[in-house]
Amino acid sequence: MFQDLDTTLENLLSGAAFPPALGPVEISFKKPDKTVSFNGATISLFLYSAKENRQLRDPMPIVEFIGGTFRRRRPPMRVDCDYIVTAWHTGLSLDARVAAEHQLLATALTRLSGFPTVPAPMLAGAMAGQPFPVPLWVAQEEESKSLGEFWSSLGISPCASFHLMATIALDPGVATVEGPPVTTLNRSLDDDLDRSTAGESMFTFGGHVRNAAGDAIPNALVTLDGGIQTHTDADGAFVFPRVAAGTHTLVITSGALSANRSIAIPPDPTALPPPTLTDFDFVL
Repeated sequence: MFQDLDTTLENLLSGAAFPPALGPVEISFKKPDKTVSFNGATISLFLYSAKENRQLRDPMPIVEFIGGTFRRRRPPMRVDCDYIVTAWHTGLSLDARVAAEHQLLATALTRLSGFPTVPAPMLAGAMAGQPFPVPLWVAQEEESKSLGEFWSSLGISPCASFHLMATIALDPGVATVEGPPVTTLNRSLDDDLDRSTAGESMFTFGGHVRNAAGDAIPNALVTLDGGIQTHTDADGAFVFPRVAAGTHTLVITSGALSANRSIAIPPDPTALPPPTLTDFDFVL
């Protein structure tokens, strides 16, 4: 992902469609220490820090229905990527080199400051699949950073620079299988002798009880509306027959652990996340 972010920033700096033009210049992502030498005009973007943006942290899991089963995964982590941007020029006298480097740095600063967020066509590789816009913070001061210590750690004399931060999303890629959706059976009871009376619908529904690791919990006590009870089988499954339409309360008990859930019968197929009774997590 970081290499794709590098390529994205290179696209922003070198793309001919966005003024001002940098001209013939090399874009480098090497650490600008005393072991590195640049040839000709160079813009250096050194990635020196990557940290989670806690203000953008989303605590809500993402529930998806894939291949006939529900899966729960963590939302993407939002990460602030910090670069220090410098300009270098070789083959000139000292005064001419300083002037050329300052002009090059100013052009890069002006160009990058024109993008509050990265335009979608400029996103490279895996960056193209970002679920959120990628904001850029250009030349914003970091109060906790000492530039003097930074240049000293690189073993070179301080030079003109500015800070660039891009916030990207990283997908942990870990999903927990919750189980299949609830199966609901609708039975309609009617009086064949009196066609003027409306029929009464009764529903059979079931679900699964699992722990946080996704393992079935057998023999868990499931209580419906404080009265009707059943136990889960070896696969953690339970079924209630002949339940009237409406809102009901399920209480799941396994040993010292319990949980309750309010459910609608029949479930609303348009609800987000989709209705399911399989997401009871117990840590045993």
